[in-house]
Amino acid sequence: MSTPQHSARRRLPRARCDEILDDFFQGRRSSFRECYIELTGDRRVTGRIPNINFDRIAVMTGFREAVDTSTFSNILGDAVHRNMVDFYAKQESNAAVWKKIVKPESVTDFRTRHITRFGQYASPLPSVAEGAPYPALTTPTDEEATYALEKVGGTESITLEAISKDDSGVIREIPKRLALAAHRTMASLVLDVLRTNPTIYDGVPLFHASHGNLGSAALSAVAIGAGWYAMQKQTDLGSNHRLGITPKYILVPYELEETAFNALIRDTNNDRTFIQSRNLEVVPVYDWTDANDWVLAADPMVAPCIEAGFYNGQQEPELFIQDVPTAGSIFSNDQTVMKVRHIRNAQVFDYRGLYKSVVA
Repeated sequence: MSTPQHSARRRLPRARCDEILDDFFQGRRSSFRECYIELTGDRRVTGRIPNINFDRIAVMTGFREAVDTSTFSNILGDAVHRNMVDFYAKQESNAAVWKKIVKPESVTDFRTRHITRFGQYASPLPSVAEGAPYPALTTPTDEEATYALEKVGGTESITLEAISKDDSGVIREIPKRLALAAHRTMASLVLDVLRTNPTIYDGVPLFHASHGNLGSAALSAVAIGAGWYAMQKQTDLGSNHRLGITPKYILVPYELEETAFNALIRDTNNDRTFIQSRNLEVVPVYDWTDANDWVLAADPMVAPCIEAGFYNGQQEPELFIQDVPTAGSIFSNDQTVMKVRHIRNAQVFDYRGLYKSVVA
């Protein structure tokens, strides 16, 4: 009795399928066309179901199914998503600067989120004479900022022609560029707050004389010291007690990177100055076009000022794949369409850990 044709074909376990595409996206394989053929058996790159080796890819359940082009789309989508998230997590360029100054928060729905900051009771507490009634204390005031999550994203596609022509360089860049686009979008959202100085929850611009966090001196060790002391003298809401906040970062346009670096290191002096001993981290923000303004920011885990909310705590962008071979773009346009989605937002809820010098 003859053996059915499909029984002689080698089946690829899902882990091997993932390994093949991960090797491609991470530069260990050079040809996407060869990856496609190895995964599907479609040597002529037709994208047609009759030309797909149905036993080529072992489904995750371990049972043989009618495997078609959607299986390849799913595996490809998983690989792009996996590598996009990996590149996103490892991003250390200017696009990831925003992570240094925000307090991340998990948000479970799209309703308006209220961030309430409560003040302190005035102190010292009043003395109470023998037999006298205790006086009523003044209830602390509070401050509230609000925001709601928003969705950002778009679609990208890999066409049959791109696979046939083996446009490997273009295809390999997709997860990297999706990750970078997501970071840049978050960077603009967060860092533009520092750049544009918007009106915040109390009806006053973020950096303002009444907030005690606005200067005008050009960047120097002396000016950094003035900003440092201004932050330390910030008082808690509802009391006159100083918070003693200290900056951790100095954010500068790239034109001031060298100036900031030189102000924070020893030159020819044997003893470090006070500012040189503070170990501030210089953070260049290459998208800032004003060549003179600079910002001090506290550690957001110590004195949080900007909250970044992510839907269900999902800080990385998500990727979805269109996987129905008989409908949509796979059927009508010979292309696999991917959708990238990032659900997040950010809002200022305190000004005390930020200081800016706006230089004329």
